[in-house]
Amino acid sequence: MRAKPPKNWQCRDVAIAEIESSPSPVGGSRRFFSISAVVEIGFLLGLAVIYNFVRAGGGAAHEVAGKAHADDIVHAEGWFFDKVELGLNHWIAGVTVLAVFACYFYALMHYLMTPVVLLVSRKKGGWKYWRGYWALVLACAIALVSYANFPLAPPRLMPGVGAIDVMREFSEFGWWGDAASAPRGLGDATNQYAAMPSLHFGWSLWCGIQMWGFGSKKWKVAAVTYPALQAIVVVATANHFGLDVLGGAICVLLAYGIVTLVGRALGKTGPKARAKAEAVETPAPLEDVAA
Repeated sequence: MRAKPPKNWQCRDVAIAEIESSPSPVGGSRRFFSISAVVEIGFLLGLAVIYNFVRAGGGAAHEVAGKAHADDIVHAEGWFFDKVELGLNHWIAGVTVLAVFACYFYALMHYLMTPVVLLVSRKKGGWKYWRGYWALVLACAIALVSYANFPLAPPRLMPGVGAIDVMREFSEFGWWGDAASAPRGLGDATNQYAAMPSLHFGWSLWCGIQMWGFGSKKWKVAAVTYPALQAIVVVATANHFGLDVLGGAICVLLAYGIVTLVGRALGKTGPKARAKAEAVETPAPLEDVAA
């Protein structure tokens, strides 16, 4: 007696089990420590040095132009700046616990979350990692163009608009002085007139997009919570205008869009990638099995 297995489910289960049990060169997890890891992370560190060097540029002309642009932003935002941004700024300045929390959040999370999310993305590997990697690089490049051509003073450096410099007011609780999160005495090493776009928010949005792709519910909660808190903090501490936050979002989303288009052209995502995946996952029919 001979019997044929139900091809619609039994064959598929066998093929999928074989695929999942074998390592994937594209989407599988990757080791943290390898030559490629050193190259990838080293490249980013090199870019970070260049980023900080270029961003630190400025001078008297930048200060004058930055304050003029800040006046334009205040007028453009209108009631939103007067009612929402200043209201949030004055409220948090009156609650010491929240103000200190906001100061530490602004000073630390920017530098902690981004590398952590990058490393977790790399561990998971695949196209989503490379998309995030190059989107981060491109977003920083776009931001540098803006810093060089559109200096902008943050609200805290515009005493005429009524903003409170929260980090300076609560500097006794941390290492910063009157130059945002820069350590005391090192304020001259950073360009304080590079507020547009806000990469504090931009990098947090990048983290959110990457974390959302990690899949689990906890990561998705973090993906929403972290950028939302960062947006509130940068405005509440008077380090950025609301439009700076919007600018940071545009930088990151534009970078992701460009990288995605390039990925589709190279067959890493889109119809070509799906066709390749389907070709790999389609199980071949099993031969008749003797019962």
